[in-house]
Amino acid sequence: MKPIPAMAMLIVATIFVGCNEKPSIEYLQKFKATESYPTDVFLDTVSQKKALIVVAHDDDDCAMSGTIAKLTAQGWHIKQLSLQNHISPETGASPASHICRENHLLLQDGHYRMGLDTMKMPYMPIPYREIREQFLTEKVASAIIENVESFQPSVIFSLDNIKGGYGHPEHIFISQLVVDLLESSRIDIDCIYQSVYTDHMEHEIVDKWLGTRMKKWGYPSPSAIANEMYGITGMPEPTTQVSIEEGAEAKMKYLRAYGEDVRKNLRKFIPYYEEFDAQTYFTLFDKEYFRVIEKGEMNHHSSE
Repeated sequence: MKPIPAMAMLIVATIFVGCNEKPSIEYLQKFKATESYPTDVFLDTVSQKKALIVVAHDDDDCAMSGTIAKLTAQGWHIKQLSLQNHISPETGASPASHICRENHLLLQDGHYRMGLDTMKMPYMPIPYREIREQFLTEKVASAIIENVESFQPSVIFSLDNIKGGYGHPEHIFISQLVVDLLESSRIDIDCIYQSVYTDHMEHEIVDKWLGTRMKKWGYPSPSAIANEMYGITGMPEPTTQVSIEEGAEAKMKYLRAYGEDVRKNLRKFIPYYEEFDAQTYFTLFDKEYFRVIEKGEMNHHSSE
């Protein structure tokens, strides 16, 4: 390999340091929600303090992990179910152990999507009708039903069923499936808490900050494609907010417990979280946002 000239090395080093320079709190302010929603009161009144987190990938609950940690500290028994999960390279345990009691694969054989092993970009949005065609709906549904019947949770936490955060088909699939199971009375729970960003957060973090970087790196933006494909402007609007002060330390430990392969993705949606201590970072980002769905209030995909 031809040696890199000293001046070129200096330029590369300068660019690297500049791109990774710790931002100021004032800079982070632009990512903070400007909206305000009713403070959640339902979770404080639940007598059956049990909840399931039902997600495609175990790190999908990153934006709700402060709420989960808070509830666990208050005595809730919360179990995370995912189609794919990870083990911490440092502890050999699931990162979820920092925020909830249990973490399990929903399917032991891991087979839930046809053709997944040959897909180059499985995270890219596809039409809703193709989601229904690609996924093993009844197999996954049976596993969710079995867990709900045996565990008897009051609440299920998931991502939203319209955009799945940024358009990932697996996010949309499992979130819509939970909604369908509730509406069809195949599961009996009080409600679904769907983790979402506010419009301001989504615009500043996903559309502008991450979108600019995706373009710079030469990749298409799944979020922008999803908006156009589904005829939407973003994630559904929150209906409630939860203060996460009690869960801040556990949330930070959880986010940092993943290996580098996962943290590089978390950085895309939780800007600069590794650059600050939990108290400083989550004093600024002190709330998490949810769209709460009860039976009879369902939002469905079109057939297109």
